[in-house]
Amino acid sequence: MLDLSIFLRRYRALALALLAAPLALPSFAQHDPPGRVGRIAWMSGDVYLNPPDGGELSAAPLNQPLTSGDVVSTGSDARAEIQVGAMTLRLDANSRIELVRIDDGLVRVLLNGGRLIARLPSEDSRRDFVLETGQGRFFPRDTGVYRFDLDDGGATATTYFGSLRFEGQDVAFDVNAGQSARVWNDAAGQLDYRMAQGASDEFTQWSAARDQSQPASASSPYVSPEMTGAQDLDAYGDWSETPDYGAVWFPRALASDWAPYRNGHWAWVSPWGWNWIGYEPWGFAPYHYGRWVRHRGAWGWAPGRRMARPVYAPALVGWIGTPGGASPGIGTARSVAWFPLAPREAYTPFYRASPSHVRLINAPHLPRSGNAGPTAAPSQDAADGRPFAYRHELGALSVASDDAFGHRRPGVRIMPRPGDAREFHGREEHSVPPAREAARRAQGADPSQGSDSPRPGMDRPARKPPPDTAGETPFRRDRMESAAPRTDFTAPRSDSPPPESRRERRENVTPRTLAPTSAQPPRPAMQAPAKSRTAPSARERGRERPREVRRPEPRRSASQRIERRTHDRQRHGGSAIRRQSR
Repeated sequence: MLDLSIFLRRYRALALALLAAPLALPSFAQHDPPGRVGRIAWMSGDVYLNPPDGGELSAAPLNQPLTSGDVVSTGSDARAEIQVGAMTLRLDANSRIELVRIDDGLVRVLLNGGRLIARLPSEDSRRDFVLETGQGRFFPRDTGVYRFDLDDGGATATTYFGSLRFEGQDVAFDVNAGQSARVWNDAAGQLDYRMAQGASDEFTQWSAARDQSQPASASSPYVSPEMTGAQDLDAYGDWSETPDYGAVWFPRALASDWAPYRNGHWAWVSPWGWNWIGYEPWGFAPYHYGRWVRHRGAWGWAPGRRMARPVYAPALVGWIGTPGGASPGIGTARSVAWFPLAPREAYTPFYRASPSHVRLINAPHLPRSGNAGPTAAPSQDAADGRPFAYRHELGALSVASDDAFGHRRPGVRIMPRPGDAREFHGREEHSVPPAREAARRAQGADPSQGSDSPRPGMDRPARKPPPDTAGETPFRRDRMESAAPRTDFTAPRSDSPPPESRRERRENVTPRTLAPTSAQPPRPAMQAPAKSRTAPSARERGRERPREVRRPEPRRSASQRIERRTHDRQRHGGSAIRRQSR
């Protein structure tokens, strides 16, 4: 019989193992990228970005996506504005912040020096925001506007609207509206603080002027304020209700050859990979949320159903070709092309993501399944199984060569030429953009020295197009350019010929022999093909020479049939051959 103490020790070890088992199980949700990101919404002067993956300090472009670990700094006589959902962070000259953490639950900012004003208009932005200095942490208790200054002597916090809470080593206090608090370390290293009236200077007045220039948003009925970049939609476009797509936003003052995902460049941003950075001042939300559609000859952005907090995507496009791969290119260089996804066309991430993450990205554009939310994770194709809407439209196609992909230098061609659509016909669509090696080549690095390409098994190519029909012209650019924009995705395209004409064209194909030219050597005389045991097809039987039709024998009387049977018995030794009378 086991000792009681030994039994208790074994039981305790088993209980601890069972409690720790769920913590040790791998979870795909832990590998999901954050659904919330920041962006550089406005800047003046020299603004720099230091990415968290060890990259060098470089000039930050407009609409640069910002995530955990990014460091943003401003030079002398420079200012910048950062948007993270509904919150706005404004940097003065000679300031430096580190975005320690940006995800769905927290926005944690470390002020390394300079001046920062935080505008927190919503309860979500107030609850998720935390600012840190060397002295402690500041937590907003109410929505409002707050300013933080950091120098060698200590940190200063000012509350213009709302209420602020500070927590440090053995020190905690509140900063109410109209107050300012100075926190520093004394000679003994202990925290000390002093309260004063809030002051205003030129930086505060500039920030207030920026707030007044943004009137009440007309986009709030259609998109959530937690969508990063939604604040700029009203200033650069107009909303219109459409029967097929709901609310659609149309940007103003576009060039005649403009198309989505054409005026900008690709940049590698971890953990997503290739991200599109648009050059338009409004070019963030329409490129990372929603879908694009051509409605009455104009490009419009359809955000889909309004979500409280939409999930960020690096670029909602379909890919044709892969730089660095073996696919043929235009001319002598390999090329890659992309086109915007239309409403009801699902997006499949090429990075590591759980099925719930995929559902959240496509939730505004997929049908609901009762009360369980959107349908399951889709494949990279239209939600109704049809091909991509803008796959063969030259006005929606954008092209870049392999060696120029990811470069931001002037002169990189993205506008497609008339022959590009013909060159890309028949090449397979992909949901996976170029691998990390193309980004390393764009930066002048050796691709063999490491790679951050997506893990195997996550590449999900799109459905292959059907093979070309014999006798049918593979591609006609004039047909594509003259085709009207597609507005009904539930009906077949009007520019495709009916099935009857295709069948007639296939059946009327007759072989012909081409005369040899000087560039083509003469071919030997064609020989009859060897006989095959397989039965000929219906098309081959139709091309054969008509056979001789055997006429049925005349009908015989009863006496003639008896006489014929007697003749057969005598001829074959008594064995009769039965014949069916006709």
